[in-house]
Amino acid sequence: MNESQNKFAESQHEPLFRAIPQREAEFQSAYDRAAATISEFIEHIQRGGDTLLSAKLRFRDPDESERLGEDRFLFLWLGGVHYHMAEGVFSGTFFEVPPKLQKWHQIGQRLAFDPEDIFDWMVLDQGHLQGGFTLRVTRTKLPEAERESYDRYVGVSVYEPLPI
Repeated sequence: MNESQNKFAESQHEPLFRAIPQREAEFQSAYDRAAATISEFIEHIQRGGDTLLSAKLRFRDPDESERLGEDRFLFLWLGGVHYHMAEGVFSGTFFEVPPKLQKWHQIGQRLAFDPEDIFDWMVLDQGHLQGGFTLRVTRTKLPEAERESYDRYVGVSVYEPLPI
């Protein structure tokens, strides 16, 4: 595949969203690892500094759920994540929202959420990625020829070792 056929190499007017089968084992394992290391994410947040702090949350798609008669979900990253120690909750800001959810959520809107609502977390510090469990799974599923442009798209130059 040449660079011009690679969606990650192209300038995007809309965010790229990827469909993930609901019960894909690698993603479930990534969710479990992220949940087991939330305390590390809190430590990164409390350290502060000039880093990108993001959390991936699951949102119910009300229209699609009603249409199909069963719950359907979307996963979205929120940025600028803070941890509010006194309340034991996080908050983050929507930086991309698919059109089908824009009647409920808007770009720039801040949302509070509980630790158990986090399906993934990441800290991006000058291209060095901590966490990002599902990003890593997504990357492994891409053809080798797309991985470098995917890394540029998500802003990662170094994948730091995952927490144990």
